[in-house]
Amino acid sequence: MFKPLAIAALLIASPAWAQFRRPAPPMTHLGVPAADLITVDLSTRSDMSTGVVTTDVGTYQNGIWSWNFGAKGFEVPKGRTFIVTDAQAWVLHEPGTGTPASLELMLDYPTGGYSGSMALFTFQDVPANAMGVHRQTWTSGFALTEGLRMRIWVQQFYPLSLMSMARIVVHGYYL
Repeated sequence: MFKPLAIAALLIASPAWAQFRRPAPPMTHLGVPAADLITVDLSTRSDMSTGVVTTDVGTYQNGIWSWNFGAKGFEVPKGRTFIVTDAQAWVLHEPGTGTPASLELMLDYPTGGYSGSMALFTFQDVPANAMGVHRQTWTSGFALTEGLRMRIWVQQFYPLSLMSMARIVVHGYYL
């Protein structure tokens, strides 16, 4: 008598337990859930008529872009670690006699008083009158913990440099 009741209880409980169990999220090629992938767009430009420099930060996660116009950088949220996998840098060159573009992806730790370079992008092979957009790629493996900030830094803008706009798009994921 006990054995049939145990089997009946198991058959009833299994479907009830299964409906409360959530399936694991699908993993990406990086071995993390797709919801943890993030793209950070750091951009800066100089108005060629006024010389006013502006910076913006955009983040793309879960299919949604969020923009923070006027932001100076991207800070890793509390309780998260951001793994940087790669970055692409674009510059807009203007014709003239200035120097080619040079920009950096900087890493700041404001509470620790640290600021240093993560990646340097130089476009020395671009001739002086080569107008247009130029791009470079950098592959990494940086782990940024909470409170660390990424930002874009440019050597100088037009007319001293041939650059009027720059952006660095950083890809990675949260742990």
